[in-house]
Amino acid sequence: MPPLTRQELDTFLREGKYVAKLATVKPDGAPYVNPVWYEYDGTHLYVIARARSQFLQHIREDPRVALCIDTPTPPYTRVLIEGIAEIIEQDWVEMGKRMALRYRGEEGLAYIEATRNRPRAMIRITPHHITSWKGGEWHRRYIDA
Repeated sequence: MPPLTRQELDTFLREGKYVAKLATVKPDGAPYVNPVWYEYDGTHLYVIARARSQFLQHIREDPRVALCIDTPTPPYTRVLIEGIAEIIEQDWVEMGKRMALRYRGEEGLAYIEATRNRPRAMIRITPHHITSWKGGEWHRRYIDA
């Protein structure tokens, strides 16, 4: 399974409509996974959370996160990201509109407008380690002795 090239990775993260699975660390040390929409700017990933989301509280207590972003059908392209999340003071609405259009099309904008005044928080994730691969053959580390 070869890794994605830098260009393939950038395109996959910017243009794909794949829901990310965001893993945070619960207070007891157990993982907590939540599906999220995201936006990628070439350096950071952004997530907009409901203000009372459990994963938002986890990030406040421990900023370590991991994400899995993958295709649901063969040949299965996958990107795994480990990084640090931070809650930032930034208006979420414009980014929220872009995400809604990306994931739900025009009906997504109606969702944003209907929920615009509900409390949310913006999260910026700085990747520290990215692993990617596109389906097909096994990576040689799984078969070479």
